[in-house]
Amino acid sequence: MSVNTERTDVRKPTLMIAVRVPGPHGDGDEDGLDRERDDDGNGDVASEAIISIVNQLKDSKASAVRDIRAFTAALEDLCQAFMDKDYHAVGDAADAARDALHNLISE
Repeated sequence: MSVNTERTDVRKPTLMIAVRVPGPHGDGDEDGLDRERDDDGNGDVASEAIISIVNQLKDSKASAVRDIRAFTAALEDLCQAFMDKDYHAVGDAADAARDALHNLISE
């Protein structure tokens, strides 16, 4: 009876955020279902925010990257404060996240 002593490396999970911008041939929904849109496709705040962030990246480059990192850091602080049940820090982190998002998506 032999025992397998080989070590198998376990990969760490990764996170990927993908943003797609319209191509030169239009922006048709590849499956034709328009699942991501409201009734008329207008007023989708999340889509508008992402488009604004992408535009900021195209226009401001490194400055926009700093703003995105400030926003994600504020969200991390918000989550940590909540997990720590430090509700004063939750409020402060929420204010910081709001300000960072405003800086990111405003022109």
